[in-house]
Amino acid sequence: MRTVVCSCALVLVALQYLPGQVNEQLQLNNSSPPGAGNVNKISFKISPGELRALHDAKGKKLTLKVAKIVVNSDTLKVKHVRVRGNTSSYFRRKSLNIKTDKKSHFYTATDTFSVTKFYAISMNMDHNYVRNKIAYGVLKLVDVSSPSNCYVSLSINSASEGLYLVFYPPDEYAMKKKKAPFVIRRGYGEAMDKVYAQKNVTRDQETEYKKKFRALYATTTMNKSGEELYNDISAVLDLTTYFSWLAFNHLFQNGDYADEAYFMWNPKKSKFEIIPWDFDDILRSQPHEGIDARSRSYPTKLIFSLEDDLDQKIASDPYLYNKYLLTYESLLRKLTTERLRDILTRVFNDVYPYFIQPDIIAQSQYDQYGQTDLGKLESDLNTIFEYISVKSKELRSNIAAQLQKE
Repeated sequence: MRTVVCSCALVLVALQYLPGQVNEQLQLNNSSPPGAGNVNKISFKISPGELRALHDAKGKKLTLKVAKIVVNSDTLKVKHVRVRGNTSSYFRRKSLNIKTDKKSHFYTATDTFSVTKFYAISMNMDHNYVRNKIAYGVLKLVDVSSPSNCYVSLSINSASEGLYLVFYPPDEYAMKKKKAPFVIRRGYGEAMDKVYAQKNVTRDQETEYKKKFRALYATTTMNKSGEELYNDISAVLDLTTYFSWLAFNHLFQNGDYADEAYFMWNPKKSKFEIIPWDFDDILRSQPHEGIDARSRSYPTKLIFSLEDDLDQKIASDPYLYNKYLLTYESLLRKLTTERLRDILTRVFNDVYPYFIQPDIIAQSQYDQYGQTDLGKLESDLNTIFEYISVKSKELRSNIAAQLQKE
């Protein structure tokens, strides 16, 4: 994500309807949906001066002096509480990187997860606090690995800091939950922003994993075409999950995703598999970067951003692009209107118990889009439902036509 002060680059664009709108709504139950009593809670204390400094800081990566933290019913010793994030750190409500001496237990509608290290994401740029949740719900449908996450109420000094989303950090999730020996956070092009390795991974093995990742962008790869190119890339990268992620980004118009991805080595598949990250930028009219390449060279291609060289190669090679379209078609078959309805309704049910607590939702006044409430949430979800339903129908015809030409 770019380091930008909030007001200049991250403005939500109103959803533009396609012809043939559906005439259905989600029919959300705003009285007491399932799970209305399930609220995760985090609380800790710091000095009043430190709290003022936390709220007032702009772009500073502060470390807070926290001795103990209460997570749901457990009181735990703290190893660190640090401000995290780039653009988000310019807002009053900060995202936090938290590590405790013992496992913290969090609850979702379907299961629990336990972690000693977690991210508490303030969602100060996630409109109505639902976009990340929607994204992970859709990606789960197409078997793209996603870190465990849940909503949580955060309090500091017995006062609400608002609604947060707790995440199992993607690198920790990959290595501890998925048993990946090696993980890369992708930067731009072939850049590796960060690498993570299990303790038993040797230096030579780490070098080999890096070499495999660089092969995706190597000139020798990029100069190939057709089936040979596809085979070379798919020998290193699970293209089904990568294509599914690309298709999601196009369908839901993700404005920022080239560097929002982790690549974990899957020892069972002997190739990298993507773990996507950070979806508060979905439903944008255009991507932050890559729009020039798309409009200039690939105006009909169904890839939202062409910022990354690998994505440009997918768009430019007919064989590779055809394989991508087949995966996109599969995503649309799975994401029926009813399944979309179920995902959005589930998100509403998850977030509802926090929206009905005035002290929690009052903190939204400090976020990018200002004060929200249940009415705005319901309207937003219904708009997303209608927009994606109509767009999916249009895309099915578009993809069928493009595949027929091949």
